Amino acid sequence: MPTKKLKTLLASLLLGTACITAFADTSLKIITQTGALAFTVDDDWAVLNMQSKLPVAAAVFQLPNPADRQTADSTNLVLKFYDLNTDAGRTAYDVPVKQYGSNAPKTENVDAWTIFRQEALQGATRYTILDARRDQVADSANISATARLAWPHLKGNAKKYDVLMEARFRKFLNSVQGELGPYKQQENEVIRRPAQ
Repeated sequence: MPTKKLKTLLASLLLGTACITAFADTSLKIITQTGALAFTVDDDWAVLNMQSKLPVAAAVFQLPNPADRQTADSTNLVLKFYDLNTDAGRTAYDVPVKQYGSNAPKTENVDAWTIFRQEALQGATRYTILDARRDQVADSANISATARLAWPHLKGNAKKYDVLMEARFRKFLNSVQGELGPYKQQENEVIRRPAQ
């Protein structure tokens, strides 16, 4: 039977681990004329591209996977925000989800997101592709979002890699937020502006 000290130590370790995990993420914000758009990524995601200006802002990340080293395959996540008050933003958001395989994507609703699930070949490698759409990120700002996570089915993938990718995608989608009103810089925040 664990002693009170051991129980306290275990609780402290679990709490400490949870705090370390929570602080291992990086929160990113795109400041707009009507507020800010925020999302959180894992610290080990490589930024492949970041275009933070609306009417269509985009961020592209590569998620690490030891199984894809020295291959042409990779796990990637793309997030886009669309300003629906503009023709360019509306036109880009209205493009339907593309069907890659012979079967139409399966759809499901998760909170404010609609997720389209499909599998397709890229070269000789089968990929799972999850496309998500959210009609409004900030209630009255008229900003919508899409996100795509695509990962390869590789021999060297961890045993539960698919389950892990699903969980990471849902965690990511839950992090996407819109804040209305004048933006106020938070303590310890670093603001970087895109090159003009």
